Amino acid sequence: MGRLSIKEISNAGLIAAAYTVLALAFLPISFGVYQVRIAEALTVLPFLTRAAVPGLFVGVLLANIFGGMGWVDIVVGPLITLVAAILTRQARLIPTGKMSLTIAILPPILMWLGGAYLLTGAQVTLRTVLGAVLSILVIAILSPMISKASFEDQPGSRLNLLKGGSVLLLVLAAWLMNTATGIYFIVLGGVLMLATLATYVMLLNSLKGGFSTNILIAPLPPVLLNAFGVSIYLAPILGFNYWFSVQMIGLGQLIACYLIGLTLLKLLGKREIFI
Repeated sequence: MGRLSIKEISNAGLIAAAYTVLALAFLPISFGVYQVRIAEALTVLPFLTRAAVPGLFVGVLLANIFGGMGWVDIVVGPLITLVAAILTRQARLIPTGKMSLTIAILPPILMWLGGAYLLTGAQVTLRTVLGAVLSILVIAILSPMISKASFEDQPGSRLNLLKGGSVLLLVLAAWLMNTATGIYFIVLGGVLMLATLATYVMLLNSLKGGFSTNILIAPLPPVLLNAFGVSIYLAPILGFNYWFSVQMIGLGQLIACYLIGLTLLKLLGKREIFI
């Protein structure tokens, strides 16, 4: 990575301090299986500056010392964050376009599949097949509309999509609350999650200057590595099923890294703070 300049070292220190303060300020929801660690929103910053790579490592190390999850969390947690930060840094090199969007949609799909596994015990029934087919049909119908409205400078197109999408989501939500149980809940929940992410992408794109699609990959490494990596040691420590832990930590990471982190990345990206 090369030697850091004085300014980069200062930025790394600020990021480490900010991560630690945010993790401890929201202590009740920063540790354990049921967590939405707000500080994880900062894990997208390596996309903007290499100073965030060591900064996040130190920040997680300091935060986990006070987390109460034991020495494994203090040692392994920061290492997972370090690997994720390096991968997020490399996301800048991925070509923009459909490839970026395809990769970026992996986390909600994995969370959806994990939930289906937990609720069904990996048993395939007629209900699960019908539910999956329904989900695929809805996504197939929405995807072309979302792609077209997201990347065309036609406000009317976006507005019509938002109206139509809102009506569809309301219908699905109403049906879900009244009739859906078990696999139908998680299947339609997956559809709603994907539709919500797509709507959020459109809103990002509607901001001044739009955005490069590879920015959507920046939160991917911390989401996946924390969900699947941290659960390896945290689930047995706390007495939870591994896949349940993956699901819960992954959901918290989606909220912190995508909803909060991407917004932060979009706001900071044009300000040249880290140059």
